[in-house]
Amino acid sequence: MDDKSLKQLLKDHSAWVQGGEEEGRRAVLIGADLHEADLRGADLRNADMRGVNLTGADLSGADLRSANLSEAILLRANLNSALLDQTDLTEADLRGADLTNASLRGTEVWRCNLKGCAIEPTTLHTLLDCRTV
Repeated sequence: MDDKSLKQLLKDHSAWVQGGEEEGRRAVLIGADLHEADLRGADLRNADMRGVNLTGADLSGADLRSANLSEAILLRANLNSALLDQTDLTEADLRGADLTNASLRGTEVWRCNLKGCAIEPTTLHTLLDCRTV
């Protein structure tokens, strides 16, 4: 997807988030190739991004609350300070991703690969519903 198309998609999605279908269109990026995309601060709440390739993408500060990122490829993605609350990361590949300062409350991580990712212990405990001792 070229930059112009991506910018228009983000604009349409933002309008949809703000005003519903009358105002814009929900972002549906199923299987899209967005490797190394610059999505810093993007509003992708409730977007359908199943199987999207976001290898090396910059999603720092992005709002991905309630988005569907199941089976997404997020290898080495920058998710620093991203909002991922209630996001579906089922079977997503986040190896080497930066989840520093990310919010992950209620996020689904069934069979998600978090190997080598950067994440604070307290955030990981919250994500996995563990208690510290």
